Amino acid sequence: GRRGGQCLMTISAILDRLRRPLRRGEVEDFRGLNIEEPLDLNAAELPNVDFTGATFHAPVSLRGCAFQGLAWFTDATFLASADFLSAVFMSDARFERVRFARGATFSGAEFRGVACFDRAEFGDTAFLDRMTCYGNLSVDGTRFCGAASLQDTECFGGLWANRTVFATRADVRGLEV
Repeated sequence: GRRGGQCLMTISAILDRLRRPLRRGEVEDFRGLNIEEPLDLNAAELPNVDFTGATFHAPVSLRGCAFQGLAWFTDATFLASADFLSAVFMSDARFERVRFARGATFSGAEFRGVACFDRAEFGDTAFLDRMTCYGNLSVDGTRFCGAASLQDTECFGGLWANRTVFATRADVRGLEV
């Protein structure tokens, strides 16, 4: 439903849809949602998901999740912490123009498709360390406002960092491209 022009859906309805098995050609559509409650799906196997334009008002924990298909977060806003520690993205992961207001953790994540963070904004600490990117890692025009770590990340498909801004410090020790 809608209230004040904003999409609404209960957290239990979101969780039920996220727990559905992957169906080729079908996407769980959460575009434009305002998610007010914490989203905790640690170690879940997720179908194709589209969170384009969604706003997460509470912490998101997707530690160890397997995104079995598409994972679209384009234009999403994370107002609390976003934890993707050790998540596996089996297809493209789209985080273009995402705003992470608080800490964002992708430590140990595996990207089997493209890992796209173009024009994203990391407002606080960004952990992009120990990631494995089989496609390319793209941070074109991305702004890191807090400390950023890409330590020990492997980019087999290359790294694109044109116009990327590191406002404070960036740890790139052991980064392999």
